[in-house]
Amino acid sequence: MTEFKLAAGSVVKTGVTTSQLYPILRYGLAQNSPAHHFQASAEIGTKNVTPGIHIGELMAYFSACAGFCNNTSDIHHQHQNVMASFVGALQDKRGEKPVMPELETIAQHAGLPVVLEIILEEDCVLLADRHFVSDNEIDKSWKLWRSAYLQRDGGIPAGWIKQFYFPRLLDYRDVTTARNPRSLEQTTDTALMVGGLMQYWHKDAPGDLLAAFRKQYGRINFSQKSQFDETALERFFNLSAMIDPATRLLNQMTIWQDVDALAKKQGITLA
Repeated sequence: MTEFKLAAGSVVKTGVTTSQLYPILRYGLAQNSPAHHFQASAEIGTKNVTPGIHIGELMAYFSACAGFCNNTSDIHHQHQNVMASFVGALQDKRGEKPVMPELETIAQHAGLPVVLEIILEEDCVLLADRHFVSDNEIDKSWKLWRSAYLQRDGGIPAGWIKQFYFPRLLDYRDVTTARNPRSLEQTTDTALMVGGLMQYWHKDAPGDLLAAFRKQYGRINFSQKSQFDETALERFFNLSAMIDPATRLLNQMTIWQDVDALAKKQGITLA
């Protein structure tokens, strides 16, 4: 098959981090937006780079997870001493917010995982995701793996992005007791990203993974969502979990710990 198109009106998703939301609102998704991958993946190289915007279903959660994990690793590497003190303070006084003014600058660069939901407003050409199929199997890439690269001059306009999904965000009261309902909801959200890791590493069928998730939790997206416009983004970034530096970094820590723990259960080691 030489060309495969998704029709106007099709709903697709892509995974990003919160740090990208305002630039995307202003400029849309560039036509060759680099896909998020894990830094340590042995498969990343020029021969595997496909031009276009990586779209998917469960693989959108993989991309959000990869972007989030890379961001978390970079922050902790660049600010080792401060982050070590922050983690120590969390452990010494569980449920109390550390008073550390130096966290403000660090938190500005902390990106949490987000999945954008897009409605195509015109027919768009797709290219195959070479991780799953060969170049000439684009129909299988989308129909079986729900993963592909969208081709469009000018990329995806911001107006095509209708809403975004994000995990449950916690505050310090939520981590004082074991099995807090909000903490459990965030862990469930994290399980979606690990489902994306399972699809990528084990090449599990995404339909089966999502069906199992829906059966257990009654949904196939992050538990929280918002419209994608200027007013909604301003409201999102003014949530206490986003605007307060220590609380944003707390959520980065709790999501990372869940991703790491759940991934290890599947035999997936994150660098």
